[in-house]
Amino acid sequence: MVKVESWVILNFFTSFLLILLLIFQSNTSRLQKGRKYSAILVCTLILLASESIGRIGEVRGGELLILARIGYYLIFLLDPVDILFAINYIDCWMDDENLKRRGFYRYAFAIFAVLNGFMVTVSSLFELRWFFYFEEDVYYRGEFFLIRAITLMVFIILLLFYAIRFRNNFVSEYKNAVLFLPIFALIGAILQVFLYNIDTTYGGISLGCLILFFSFQSKDVNADYLTGVLNRRGLDIKMQEKVKQSISTGKNFSAIMMDIDNFKDINDQFGHEAGDKAIKSMADILVDIFGEDVAIGRFGGDEFCVIIDSVENPENLKKIEKIHDEIARLRKKNGWSDNVDVSCGYRVYEYDSGMTAEEFQKQIDELMYDEKQQHHANDI
Repeated sequence: MVKVESWVILNFFTSFLLILLLIFQSNTSRLQKGRKYSAILVCTLILLASESIGRIGEVRGGELLILARIGYYLIFLLDPVDILFAINYIDCWMDDENLKRRGFYRYAFAIFAVLNGFMVTVSSLFELRWFFYFEEDVYYRGEFFLIRAITLMVFIILLLFYAIRFRNNFVSEYKNAVLFLPIFALIGAILQVFLYNIDTTYGGISLGCLILFFSFQSKDVNADYLTGVLNRRGLDIKMQEKVKQSISTGKNFSAIMMDIDNFKDINDQFGHEAGDKAIKSMADILVDIFGEDVAIGRFGGDEFCVIIDSVENPENLKKIEKIHDEIARLRKKNGWSDNVDVSCGYRVYEYDSGMTAEEFQKQIDELMYDEKQQHHANDI
């Protein structure tokens, strides 16, 4: 009977779980929450693969020792990055209160991750033996190993402290569920101290991600099921947040409402499947042009809305022109009618205007409708 090491079984099932979570949550990959959630999964998956490669190289030794060097280097390099991704994910479920105080924690995590990466790389390149080294195919801990391990544990504890300290900034229904990620990460890290032969840290993070997925990541009510960007509800919430933030900070922002002209022609000529594909392509175009950190959503049907911090008219108008160019490219590629284009309503929200989110939304919607009427008149 072949004996399988316990770490092999744990790493296999943990990796399998992470891959399944990546597949199942792909529908929200266009949302900021979905991207940051995916970042945790991917980073943890890389760490698991690195640990497996490192163990194989360590056990086999000889020419395969290079695998151990590469695997352990990646582990020491990326461990803090996984924590940084976790705090960024937790942060995206919070409102805009206490941004400055929360920023201190985020910067501390980022500085530690960068400093760690620099020192681990220098130690590995110049064989300084700061964190780990090999002699006669045997793995040894370096002189700074314990300091780094304690620091890493402190940051994992701080991750939990961060979630508890700013718990009131979470949207109410997420206050409890989001705590599972730092709690299980901490439990896994503590168990790792006592269980040398298996790595429970990544298992703890993976279990936390699993609970998050079933708690709300898989049923985010703000995600559009077809495109993966925000839906109408998510857009309304984001618009209200931006108006409130604009009034309190005295900073303006911009919004663009857009609608695909003669979208019905695509459905009539090529079928509803082609229409769905056109809507998805429109979402892709907006994400590519405006970036992944901008609030982009499907307002309904073939209507989209983009909420951006920039109030530079030339820059925003140039991006609107790029949308027209991309639609023209798709029109030629897919054989759509020459009348298929996009109508846009664009305006800057001024913080002292006194407009509500609903009034501002109505205004850019009317501007879009006016342009749409002009396009239809030109089609005749």
